[in-house]
Amino acid sequence: MGKSVLVFGEVLFDIFENKTEIGGAPFNFAAHYAALGGEAQMVSAVGEDALGRVALGELEKRGIGRKYFSSVHLPTGSCRVTLKNGTPSYELTSNVAYDYIPYIEPEEEYDALYFGTLAQRRDISRNTVSELLRRNYREVLLDVNVRKPYLTREILKKSIEKATIVKISREEASYLLPYTSPEHYCETMLAHFPQLHQVILTLDKDGAYVCDRQQGGFLSPKPCSKALSTVGAGDSFCAAYLFHILSGHSIPTALEAATVLSDYVVTQLGAVPPLPDELRCRILKG
Repeated sequence: MGKSVLVFGEVLFDIFENKTEIGGAPFNFAAHYAALGGEAQMVSAVGEDALGRVALGELEKRGIGRKYFSSVHLPTGSCRVTLKNGTPSYELTSNVAYDYIPYIEPEEEYDALYFGTLAQRRDISRNTVSELLRRNYREVLLDVNVRKPYLTREILKKSIEKATIVKISREEASYLLPYTSPEHYCETMLAHFPQLHQVILTLDKDGAYVCDRQQGGFLSPKPCSKALSTVGAGDSFCAAYLFHILSGHSIPTALEAATVLSDYVVTQLGAVPPLPDELRCRILKG
């Protein structure tokens, strides 16, 4: 089965206290997806500056497609990241390249579209993803990323209405609906949005819960590793999960693979650490 994915959203640089690293949830997702052997084509924009040139080099190095990638006359996106007990907080810059992602008509059909919410904070990029959503895909995965004040409930609701799979964290779940338990929350989401067929609720150290409209609920294995940093963990989880779903594998298989990859990522410094061959083979085993 085909596993090609269009990936819409921000490419930015995370500025830590002692280093600067390329990031952004869509970039992290695409890098992990490509590392597993899938085709990831990014729809994004960077500036015509030094960071933009670094970003283009990173895409090439990681095997991420850039047919629909643009360079614009604005600074490349950046974000100051502060870690407290391994948990990140973010301070984003505004009016940057990924706020102005132009629409380029895709030349071919793709099996899935991955899109997030942060890059929808301005009209131009929001219009671009709206055009991409007019096309046909086997799956449309929305990765919810609540960054106040940029995300409104209206944008979030409209985004969910276009998705077939939504991934949201337990910490961010109550931004949309009241949260009581994983089961109740996911069932409520499916009731509110009839076109959805899966909700993925990530639960940090408790793993993740998936509710499928036809098959019911599934709880992932709990992560085994002590987290050094959670930056990129959710993105890696998403990449491995979608890779297996598009491969025609079961939800439990996809959940186990996603847990293995994200469990490794939290032990590393960096959102997209090198993937050892042995671990890659374990993740791909379906």
